[in-house]
Amino acid sequence: MSCDHKLCGNIQKVWLPYEFRGHMKGLKSHPYCIKCGAVKNISSDRAKPSGYFMNILSHLPVTKVQVRLIAKDIEELGDFDDGFSISSFLQEQIFINLVKKYSSLSEFTIKGAL
Repeated sequence: MSCDHKLCGNIQKVWLPYEFRGHMKGLKSHPYCIKCGAVKNISSDRAKPSGYFMNILSHLPVTKVQVRLIAKDIEELGDFDDGFSISSFLQEQIFINLVKKYSSLSEFTIKGAL
């Protein structure tokens, strides 16, 4: 998804649960994109560019074929590195699941590289 995200006005914000690293922290007003409807990530847990995760792959004991399959899946997600609507915590969970899908590495090993 490639949206240039146009924010709603201050009055139109929606009250939604606020979480940080998977833990609920109550309710906060969230702005959203009036073009695609994506709700803005307002936490300090900002998304990283997909290149960050590609660099991590280079430090893991995986083959070039596995790297390509993981990279292809990340590319197909489309909004994986959309800092507007995804958190770093969610990116890490997706990345861990993709690496485990194509390799026999443990979650502990993958998290150690993050």
